[in-house]
Amino acid sequence: MLDTTPRIGINGHALTDVQADVRAVAVAGANLWTSPDAVRALDAAAVSAKPDLRRWTGAHDVEERRALWGRITSQLLLGEPVTVHEEVDGWVRVTAPWQPSAHDPRGWPGWLPAGQLAPAGSLAVPIRNAVVTAATTALRDAPAGRVIVADVSFGTVLPLRDETPGWRQVALPDGGTGWLSAAHTRIRPALVEPPTATQVIVAARQLLGTPYFVGGMSGLAVDCSGLVHLVYRRFGVTVPRDADEQYALGEPIDLPDAEPGDLLFFAPPGAARFDHVALCLGGDQVLHASQAGWQVLEEPLPSSRRSNLMGVRRFVSTR
Repeated sequence: MLDTTPRIGINGHALTDVQADVRAVAVAGANLWTSPDAVRALDAAAVSAKPDLRRWTGAHDVEERRALWGRITSQLLLGEPVTVHEEVDGWVRVTAPWQPSAHDPRGWPGWLPAGQLAPAGSLAVPIRNAVVTAATTALRDAPAGRVIVADVSFGTVLPLRDETPGWRQVALPDGGTGWLSAAHTRIRPALVEPPTATQVIVAARQLLGTPYFVGGMSGLAVDCSGLVHLVYRRFGVTVPRDADEQYALGEPIDLPDAEPGDLLFFAPPGAARFDHVALCLGGDQVLHASQAGWQVLEEPLPSSRRSNLMGVRRFVSTR
């Protein structure tokens, strides 16, 4: 029998255990918070039942983005599954299985408002998926119809239901359907091949100019390891969410042998963890979600990073 005895949880809140159940993200993008108490007044647009992440990101200057450290762990995209473990005051503690974590075999952990989730009725693996390849796009109620979900992110994966010239119909977590522009999506079969270096670079360039936010993993906000994870997700390849774990997964490459598409990892001298990852473009050029530039940039390797380059990895798929 389910034990519903209240007990004290995060920061004194009363928690109620629930049987672990799988749900799906029902909004274009949802922040994963370290706790419900991490939310500030500034974050109201991000925690409503219909969040507006474009408005939320636009409300942050550099200092306010710095203040997000320790508040946000990652982001989730429309249709992404989560396992719900606890509920408290309209919030749920979840793990995200599409975002591997060495700290939890169930996936990347965090909290989000329960209203941003739907039952996972349409999560059966389809023969084909539609994956968003533009930085953001709109989901419509019909081909060229009314927008029902704005800012659907790069890397969003939804079951393909139908096609008509210029448009693709997809299944939604709430059981409904919507239409995405064919120009902003690609069809991805259930069985995929790892992408080539050129494909990875071309995909990453779709996110140039995206603002840097700690924990960001969408076409509106992204951090360095989130950029890597998201680009590989676009091709159906699952890689870890965290830079340390990405480094552990890849094939070691000697620095002089680095080629376009390889990943460069950085850490301050004596540090126990990597603090940055960048995509090698060849020569001195990199593409990365820059903490210094506060956006995704293609540029020569910054001088401040040169002495901190600690390793190169060539990725292999985890599946």
